[in-house]
This record gives sequence, C-alpha cells and structure tokens, in this order.
Amino acid sequence: MTRPAPDAGGAPGRATMARALLGLLLLCGTCVLGCGKAGGDPGSAELESTGVDACDGYLAAMLACAGKLPAETRKGHEAAIRIARDALEAKAEADDEALEGGARDEARSALAAACQQMSEAVVERTPCGG
Repeated sequence: MTRPAPDAGGAPGRATMARALLGLLLLCGTCVLGCGKAGGDPGSAELESTGVDACDGYLAAMLACAGKLPAETRKGHEAAIRIARDALEAKAEADDEALEGGARDEARSALAAACQQMSEAVVERTPCGG
C-alpha cells in the first residue's frame, strides 16, 4: 500500500505530532523523577541507538539521572527510559519510511530539536543536576 505524498498542509500536522511527543516524553520523565522511594536493588539500563544523536543524548542524560536516584525509583525510571527510547526510535523510523527528501530532513531536525529540549530539561531537574 502506498501513501500519498504529503502536501503543504501536512507540515503543521507533523509539527503538532512532534510537540505532542515532546510533551508526552517530558511528562513521563517528570512523573518518574517525581517518585522518591528508597530501597530495592539497583538496576541498569543498556540502550541501543535511536538513530538520532540528540535523542541518544537525551536518553544518556536520563540514565545518568537514574543513577542518582534511590534504587527502587531507579527501576521505574529505567523502564520509562526504555519506553521513551522505543517511542523515539519508532518516530524516527516512521518519518524515514513515510517522508522523502527535505520533508524527511525537516522531521529529523524537529525530532532532534525536541530531544535537545528534553535533555536540557532533565539536566535542570534537582535530582539530575539542577
């Protein structure tokens, strides 16, 4: 099944989707960072690349933050990081498959910018370095 080529009206839809994804990921990260239980076994998350350097940087910042949290909180935080990684990778892959040329580059740049903003927000959180 082939998809119709995006028209000029499709660009705002992608921007809206990117903003929604950013909001969802920030909410997820904020909720996890807000948890503060102590105890439990420390965990570790090893993640594959999302294909977007800025998104990999965001996930690395989240992992670094997880290392500063109590062990029980860390497990939930790392689970949220894995979910975020999967969502970011899926978004990048979907854009690569659905878009061509400049539209693909624009979508990739928007995703990278969103990940950069999320990374900066993580670093500003008190348990993470702020």
